[in-house]
Amino acid sequence: MTPYYEQYLPGQNPTPFYEAHGRYPFCPFCPWEDEKARDQRKFRELYPALARQIQPLVEEECDRMEYDGSFMFDEYPDQLQIRRISRRVYDRLNKKDYQDDLMMQDTNGRNWMEDFVTMMLLNEMYQRRCRRRDRRCNRMY
Repeated sequence: MTPYYEQYLPGQNPTPFYEAHGRYPFCPFCPWEDEKARDQRKFRELYPALARQIQPLVEEECDRMEYDGSFMFDEYPDQLQIRRISRRVYDRLNKKDYQDDLMMQDTNGRNWMEDFVTMMLLNEMYQRRCRRRDRRCNRMY
């Protein structure tokens, strides 16, 4: 990768800053992002490593559920469906990275990692429900 300062030498076509670094850098005001999305992105960058590993899997499952008539948008979502989806995410995790260091079950025999995945799934579902509700309420007729 070419160093940043060499990209703007005379006689060369300048590369836009965001293309020079592969991913979009943090910018305090990005016109394509509203304030809530920017704030959410900043906080997700602060997640612990394990949560950052789980989050894309949870988002992928929620993307599959985000359609009109989905149980995700029911007033009372089905708890069995939520457990099935969180179990599917849990099964996809690469558990050997941290299994040696952490005990997977607490003293009551519950698997805390499954509970953590369920919590992240419910949080993502809640945020999508709020976003959908906001879009519907702000619609211009």
